[in-house]
Amino acid sequence: MKSDCDHCGLHYEREPGFFYGAMYVSYAITAIILFIWLVSDLLWLHQEPEVLFGWVVLTVLLTFPLIFRWARIIWLNFFIRFDKLKYGSKSEMIHS
Repeated sequence: MKSDCDHCGLHYEREPGFFYGAMYVSYAITAIILFIWLVSDLLWLHQEPEVLFGWVVLTVLLTFPLIFRWARIIWLNFFIRFDKLKYGSKSEMIHS
């Protein structure tokens, strides 16, 4: 992850260890994935426990980079708000 925003110059890591809280967000996202697999198995799949465990592990391993980024973005948004009036829309940010 970059240390500063290219558009607004925001320094992402506000203090050393700032993103340790993102680990809790990552844990919650992973728990949601586990819960989705559990409910889908109870309602539709009816897999053996070993097979279900394999699917859960495979899903978490494949989505880990995405979960990692989402957790950091969600954690950062708890403390920093995007000002749409100041920076405009997303397309304006990309083209400026």
